[in-house]
Amino acid sequence: MGVEAALVIALYVVYDASRGLVGGGRSAAIAHARTVVSWEQGASLGIERGVQRLAGDIPGLMSLFGWGYMTLHLGATAAALVWLHRRRSERDDTTLRTSLLLASALGLVGFVFFPTAPPRLAAVGIADSVSHAAVNLNSTSLRWLYNPYAAMPSMHVAYATLVGFSLAHHGRRRLWRSLGVLYPIWVATEVTATGNHFVLDVLAGVLVAGAALVGAHLIGERVAWRSTRTTGPVLAPSVPQPARAA
Repeated sequence: MGVEAALVIALYVVYDASRGLVGGGRSAAIAHARTVVSWEQGASLGIERGVQRLAGDIPGLMSLFGWGYMTLHLGATAAALVWLHRRRSERDDTTLRTSLLLASALGLVGFVFFPTAPPRLAAVGIADSVSHAAVNLNSTSLRWLYNPYAAMPSMHVAYATLVGFSLAHHGRRRLWRSLGVLYPIWVATEVTATGNHFVLDVLAGVLVAGAALVGAHLIGERVAWRSTRTTGPVLAPSVPQPARAA
């Protein structure tokens, strides 16, 4: 677990530094965001302003979304890892950790080659509700802690999908399985309503999670196969035969 955790941390550091690895910086990220808007218009997916408006009509919901955006991404993921570990399901625990690692690597590829500004920074008529309700994401100090131009794919949604799948697949109680289904939907609505992701960012996050799960499964099967080859088949203990009478 320690090696995989270290790799996730290393990927996060590289991801944060990725704003310096891409050409064009802020101007390229805004241009890509407007390209995403154009794609959404062509596919009739541009619903971000409508979602934000509807959420704003419900008292207190935008504040809840804002604090959730700041805390659930890492908090809920860590809680799910602890939950699986306490269940003493090593294989399930390893699958989630491996899929999170693979998702982070895929996300890094997207951030480097297609840096994208979030809707709140793209000047497309979508408000920055988190900075008004929770923490100012535009402050200079916070920008040292995260990449503001890493909206595509949405890693909030990718992680939420992986956590939700683990809860729904491995939960023994209906409560956990229901939470596993609802949690990714909540996060997808949250990141859209707060102006932090376009709908296409959300869909890309789901695709990243799916690819990471497939990759983690294949890796697990490969490790199990190699382990079987190394240890060899388990032979049944021999049963002594009774001696024949002379």
